[in-house]
Amino acid sequence: MGIIYFARHGETDIDKQKRFNGGIDFDLNETGIRQSETLAEKLADIKFDTIFSSPKKRAVQTCGIVANGKEFTIDDRIGELVCGVYDGKKKNLFVKIRFLLALNKGKRGVEHLDDFKARSVSFLESIVESSKDKTVLVVSHTGNATAFDYFFKGQPKKYSFGKSLVKNGEVLKFEF
Repeated sequence: MGIIYFARHGETDIDKQKRFNGGIDFDLNETGIRQSETLAEKLADIKFDTIFSSPKKRAVQTCGIVANGKEFTIDDRIGELVCGVYDGKKKNLFVKIRFLLALNKGKRGVEHLDDFKARSVSFLESIVESSKDKTVLVVSHTGNATAFDYFFKGQPKKYSFGKSLVKNGEVLKFEF
């Protein structure tokens, strides 16, 4: 049996401000660095056969702390959802509704939800194929956590890509 540990990057200032940030590339803030160090401690006893990171700085920084000198691969397919014109906007109810409409249509520079799911599935299919009986660490973003959950558990009724399954610096475990 293979195992994927999915870790969400540590906090950034824009996360703290509750703003859309798919295309914006920020460093971890002090809290995010501490969260990443705590995550590294939690995962220290696990031997990862392979480690992957999103290309975003916040994920690469978190991955670097958790990997603790081990090599890791940056994979664009696990980059955050592209938020288009909503990048940097505060997440109030009105903006969230407009964002979700754009997400479902691929409008206003927002990546279409189907495209986002397809690249996540492409990554996961390659991992499942190449990593049977291996332990993998993936450091990425909240939207990707939802896509991973969707891939491994299927899409139950009223499945929402709008809710967060993992907080900054936390980890989910998927077995395959």
